[in-house]
Amino acid sequence: MRTRRTPRGDPLWRRRRSRRPRSGAGEGTRMNEARAISLVVEWIRSQDIDYPTEGLEADRFEVGWAVYAPVDIDESDPMAFLDMPVGRSVFLIGDSGRIEEVSSSVPPQHAYGQFIEVELRSGGGCGGSDESEFAAEFERLFNQAASENTPVISGFSIVDAPTDNAGTAAEASRLIDPIVQQLAQLGPTGWDRFLAEFAYTVSAEIAQLRFWVHGRSGLVPVPNPIGELIRRQREVAARMPAGPWWRPLLTVTNRGETTVNYDYDYGDEPFPDDQLMLPEHYRNDLAQYPRTRLPVWLAGYVAGPDAQGRDPGRAAVAAAAAAAADRGAVAADSVPPLSEVWARWAVLSAIEAGLRMELGPRIFPGHAWYEDGQRNGSVLFLLPGERAVLSGGRWNSALLEAAYNRGARLPDLYTGAPAWVTDSVLNTRNRNGLLTFCWWWADGRWHRGTTDTLGELDACMPHVRTFDATLQAMVNRTGPRTARECRALLSAAISHHATVGQVAALFTDRPDADVHTAVNQLDLAGLLTG
Repeated sequence: MRTRRTPRGDPLWRRRRSRRPRSGAGEGTRMNEARAISLVVEWIRSQDIDYPTEGLEADRFEVGWAVYAPVDIDESDPMAFLDMPVGRSVFLIGDSGRIEEVSSSVPPQHAYGQFIEVELRSGGGCGGSDESEFAAEFERLFNQAASENTPVISGFSIVDAPTDNAGTAAEASRLIDPIVQQLAQLGPTGWDRFLAEFAYTVSAEIAQLRFWVHGRSGLVPVPNPIGELIRRQREVAARMPAGPWWRPLLTVTNRGETTVNYDYDYGDEPFPDDQLMLPEHYRNDLAQYPRTRLPVWLAGYVAGPDAQGRDPGRAAVAAAAAAAADRGAVAADSVPPLSEVWARWAVLSAIEAGLRMELGPRIFPGHAWYEDGQRNGSVLFLLPGERAVLSGGRWNSALLEAAYNRGARLPDLYTGAPAWVTDSVLNTRNRNGLLTFCWWWADGRWHRGTTDTLGELDACMPHVRTFDATLQAMVNRTGPRTARECRALLSAAISHHATVGQVAALFTDRPDADVHTAVNQLDLAGLLTG
């Protein structure tokens, strides 16, 4: 069975323009359907709006008509709502002749209610309201909708709600109910559950709402008026000891059970990329809601390149200043010579790549890369003239915790560094203030800044600090029966004489291995012969 419905999907029922057509109906006169459609068509053309003017339909409500271009929907398909056009308009025209263009996402009764209130306040004339009146009216309507006889969800169970400052926490939890009530009304008939994720600051916000129906899911926009309720809830939550949340997560089933996962998200883990805002928005929020502690990752993100950035101009000035003040780098001999580090890194990369591992060490033209999957990692860049830069960051570094949350200085990573130690050869963590070590190879030895960062290396690099550590890491991947072959390949790589046969010998028990990719890693490192 097919039916015709108004389109859905715009983020809000929003007023764009409102005026009385010159040929509007008289006061107190009930306009007929044909007249309503005719006036809306005239208005669409006069405003030069990209909207159909043929085949419009109208639905009557208390004080006027809703005029729209219908959309054919297969009502027998529970997921048909996902195919409805996004952002289509509906035109509300009162018996007074006043027209408002609104979007079609929020349930119609809410838009009708707001329109009716304006009509009544203006005596049926060209009434209007400012933004504060608009928001207040929506809040009134939401509260009214929650108390109507047939709510979408009759009750909620808040699981794992915050317990700090019981009175405030209880009020914050109570304010979740109307939010869930309104979100639930946005879903298709027969929805099983929905997930709502919000990321808010005082100057920006992100909302994502996904409904599931019979195992399939689709995103639905969150209207602005619901956003107002979320902002209000966050303002209440801000009075709790932990301060305002950064992200709440609402998972709601069609049985009326609401779960607030993770209580509220205060940033203990980095936010998903699609819910991460520009640093300025977090700065704005911190200005209004100062916090005694920030997660290190967020503190670094807020600090940005100013904290540890080193563009060529800045690097040149810093190098000249250090030389003038006779502040030199610290010689660091706790790491093996560059050639050995490079060879060990390359051999481990060959094995990881050959076994099709997603993370772990890798060799690229001119540099080696490593990420451990636990937010620790590093890069080693080779430069002409027997130079190199090794840098990276440890996720839970005490150096950064002290700097960002206890008033200590950021670790001194660059004192005495040559001008060629710049952003282009540094691990990208330095752009977000999360670099915890920087060593450079020059004149046949390693150097570092004045902060002792040796303790940062092990978590951020592959096992290359000793020959035995590298050998054991190789055997752990390829199996104990390959110990002799691993030693042979490692020794050959260090002397730049590794062969294809030596690489292939590591994978005799792994027919699924990609030997060609493993060989390519050693080739890129310049360690292959024959």
